[in-house]
Amino acid sequence: GQGRQRRTLTIDPFEQVEDWFNAISYAVTRPIVDSGRIGARGSSFSGGHVVYVAAHDPRIRTIVSQVGSLDSRSKSGAIQAEDTITQSNAYASALTTGHASYPDAGSTSVGKLIGTPVGNKLLRWAPLEVAHRVTQPTLFITAEHEELFSNSDNADAAYKRVSGPKSLKMLTDISHYGVYGTKRSEALTMTLNWFDKYLKALSGEPGLR
Repeated sequence: GQGRQRRTLTIDPFEQVEDWFNAISYAVTRPIVDSGRIGARGSSFSGGHVVYVAAHDPRIRTIVSQVGSLDSRSKSGAIQAEDTITQSNAYASALTTGHASYPDAGSTSVGKLIGTPVGNKLLRWAPLEVAHRVTQPTLFITAEHEELFSNSDNADAAYKRVSGPKSLKMLTDISHYGVYGTKRSEALTMTLNWFDKYLKALSGEPGLR
């Protein structure tokens, strides 16, 4: 409403994936969970998170990365401009010395998105670099007219690197956010079919009690 302060979004991918690991560690303790049949699905920024998590945690048996961003170091395939790197490193130094808030006051932007990166962490965030460690079945879903980043530098590149069973599907006639709108049902059907194929077939393992 009028006069309401706009909330600042913080971006700390390393902290976010730690939450994913913690969620898995908790889930496998629940009697309702079959710890041998855990799948993960991530969309947009978290489309990179699921690749990172699968690369480091074999408890994940299959993943779906939907319109995923897998390399925050780059913009349209080019490493970030020198002034961006300088600004990010300066902000990181300011955080460590108490001269900047967490996050910095106000909203900033990352490419075409609104948010405040924490320090210089995005300069090091590239799930693409560990995609070769993913041996689990992986489905990548992309948008034909992706406008926030390059498909070729993200999902397409990760698809070439993962070593397990894999599939790359493109949703036609949509841009990034169409996956939550006109093509939502199609994307969900792809995801559920993928999980059915690679999780239902598993015998399962007893969860921790």
